[in-house]
Amino acid sequence: MGWDSDPITTPPRVPADLLQACAGYTGPLPQTEGQMSDALIAEAQGRACANGKLATVAEILNEERPR
Repeated sequence: MGWDSDPITTPPRVPADLLQACAGYTGPLPQTEGQMSDALIAEAQGRACANGKLATVAEILNEERPR
């Protein structure tokens, strides 16, 4: 095969916001039950944000795959 026989592919377009990190808890070490609760909620929200972005990126990549 020559170099001209390989298909030219373009990378899938992934929106920039999907490539941004999701914040979890960024405060000081929790000292009370209330602070621990706040930290756990922030971590759960950060994880849900990240997993949602991963799922969306996976959809984009699967749509772009040649069939």
